[in-house]
Amino acid sequence: MAEHRFDDASDESDRSLSRDVDKAKVGLTDITTMWTTITHAHTPGPQRQSAMEDLVARYLDAVTRYIQLKVRDKHLADEVVQEFWKKLLSGKLAGADKSKGRFRDYMRTVLHRLIIDHFRSRRLQTLPPGDILDSSQTDQDFDRVWRDAVLSRVWSRLETYQVETPKNRYSTVLQLRRDHPDASIDEIAEMLGKITQSRVTPEAFRKNLQRARAKWIELLVQELRETIHPASLEDVEAEINDLGLGHLYRRYHQSAEK
Repeated sequence: MAEHRFDDASDESDRSLSRDVDKAKVGLTDITTMWTTITHAHTPGPQRQSAMEDLVARYLDAVTRYIQLKVRDKHLADEVVQEFWKKLLSGKLAGADKSKGRFRDYMRTVLHRLIIDHFRSRRLQTLPPGDILDSSQTDQDFDRVWRDAVLSRVWSRLETYQVETPKNRYSTVLQLRRDHPDASIDEIAEMLGKITQSRVTPEAFRKNLQRARAKWIELLVQELRETIHPASLEDVEAEINDLGLGHLYRRYHQSAEK
């Protein structure tokens, strides 16, 4: 088995990562946010179709899971889900106001109102007291579903980055560490060697794990800044903490700085 030049192969990826981070910091407020996307989705023109597809791809699973959690009856939940997408596709959700700050809050409010209106319009039994929806209060169910959607998209971004970057293994390295938390670096390096069909030293794996975590953080920031206006780094960090991802943010930062 040949010696794998993992450090050399990742030097260019490391330089590219550094450039990406610098650009992310400089252009943090000069980005296309989900406020822009939902506006495009409701404006006639060439961007409408792609914007609508982006909204569906991002939020179909999260919207469906949340409504099922709140409504609990599968048949009724399916009706509410269909009502949401019908309103979106017909332009009835075009009133997104970026001055409100977080797109997450806008989506939660829309879904709360939709569920309540659905029950009232059909004169159905009201939701149990513990499930009464109040948009001014924290909704742990919604935050959990939204957090899962964010994490899924960050991992998807990392997988795409690996595919598009020659000799890059960030996604594979980080998934191996995630899936084998109790394994030693030596053991995981050996696992990676079997995947790459080459010899990977523990030190090479360790360095690439640090780089992979730094890239994951960069992509998390990129994902969240698209849902916030204004998108200052402080606002993004606050959103990370609000979603309960602060422990990952701090751990990955500390690891990358070593």
